[in-house]
Amino acid sequence: MQKFFEEGGFAMFFLLAFGVATLCAATSYARRVTRLTLRITLALGLATTFTTLTGICVDLAAVGHGASAFVARHPGTSLAEAVLQGISESLAPGVLGFTFVALAALITTLGLYREPNP
Repeated sequence: MQKFFEEGGFAMFFLLAFGVATLCAATSYARRVTRLTLRITLALGLATTFTTLTGICVDLAAVGHGASAFVARHPGTSLAEAVLQGISESLAPGVLGFTFVALAALITTLGLYREPNP
């Protein structure tokens, strides 16, 4: 798990914070159904989603900037290998962030099911 977190880079800290906050808000909404907690859950879900996309973009940009230098330092590695490895590492924020969003959506669904009909 530590290697996975390191591969994702600095954005993983924000993802962890926003993801946990989103799960807490979703749980709060599922336990006590109010419009305010639903709006907070949705807003935190959006923050988590956009942070996930930002993390992926930053990591892909780092791959683009650093792949050729990596190949120069490691002569046995081809550019394709370096780029593919970089892309796989760049997707770590997507795995973490979208997992948080999916779990929060599932928990929020329980709250929506419990919401009284108008």
